[in-house]
Amino acid sequence: MRLSENEVRLLIEVVRSEGALEPNDLAAALKIKVTSIYKIINRLEHKGLIDKEFSRIILSISQQAQSFKKLYYTHHTSPFERVLVGERINLLFSINRTPKSVEELSSESGIPKSSVYYFLNDLVKLGIVRKIKKKGNAFQYSFNYTIWGELKEFLAHLSEIESLMKVPTGGLLIKDYGNNVLFKSIRQLDATPTSFSAYGNYGIVLFLTKISNYYTLPKRELSIRDVFVHSLDSADEIQNKLLCILFYLKNRHKLKNIKHPMMIDIRAILRHKRIKGYPTYEEVMDRMVVYAL
Repeated sequence: MRLSENEVRLLIEVVRSEGALEPNDLAAALKIKVTSIYKIINRLEHKGLIDKEFSRIILSISQQAQSFKKLYYTHHTSPFERVLVGERINLLFSINRTPKSVEELSSESGIPKSSVYYFLNDLVKLGIVRKIKKKGNAFQYSFNYTIWGELKEFLAHLSEIESLMKVPTGGLLIKDYGNNVLFKSIRQLDATPTSFSAYGNYGIVLFLTKISNYYTLPKRELSIRDVFVHSLDSADEIQNKLLCILFYLKNRHKLKNIKHPMMIDIRAILRHKRIKGYPTYEEVMDRMVVYAL
């Protein structure tokens, strides 16, 4: 979720204020036309950062708004209009405790390497990012949690609300992949069925009378590998993990080299090992018969 320079400036004015502010007051403080102020207010309200109290503007009580307030008062002299604007915030989402190269950060954030270099240089000067020298002339970068923990907290809340905004009303977010989301609902929604809801397309018709509807957005054509990975990410119960194993056995030739943490346990189960939280090999074989696989 990106923020514009004027959105950050307005948010700072609201945080600084002792009480509610009129749009005219904000226009005067920021030297922006009132018509433009209303547009900025609507965007920040949509992001859960400010609220309207009749015609006046106040800071929201949401987690993202309160974490920004904490961040501002901890680093009130910092140039937030520069740090949190545009692609910089996308880069900050990708930087964490694990050191990463410019190439890795560029790939994860979708920002060109030349821009990543430029942004990192600025962030290192501000002490937000640590620059770590590796072998040769290579460098890696990690987030400075010691000094800027409040910034990472704000980014985490902002990312969470962005993910929730991608899910339609009535849906429960399971995972945000960045350019698409996985969610479930007890109701039918206008989205692409996936995970266990798509198993019938691949020869496994579920007998369960009560099961959530699993979806992904944006709408698109899914591969069998997409459906399988979605079901692995959805499998929070033993019954669902059993279905994942059945799907894998049914379509094993199409699911080679799937990289997912659960695959280690699934392959162990198929070697007759017992894994806590998973069905036994005997239970899997029993269900193979039930589903005529």
